[in-house]
Amino acid sequence: MNKSGILLELYDVLREGGGIRINECCGKYCISVATFRRYIAFLRGYFNEHYGSDVIYCGASEEYRIGPCP
Repeated sequence: MNKSGILLELYDVLREGGGIRINECCGKYCISVATFRRYIAFLRGYFNEHYGSDVIYCGASEEYRIGPCP
């Protein structure tokens, strides 16, 4: 899958209230941790600019989500 497809899938997960785990995402899409962090940074900026929402890392669940940690 290409970059655009990955970003769109990650976008969908976040919009639906789901969480994204680093290791699962890197394994599923065969991307490096550095690439994953770039994608999250892009999505963080997008959600902040367009929705006023923050993509945050929840340490307890070890995943990235929109809004407060559960």
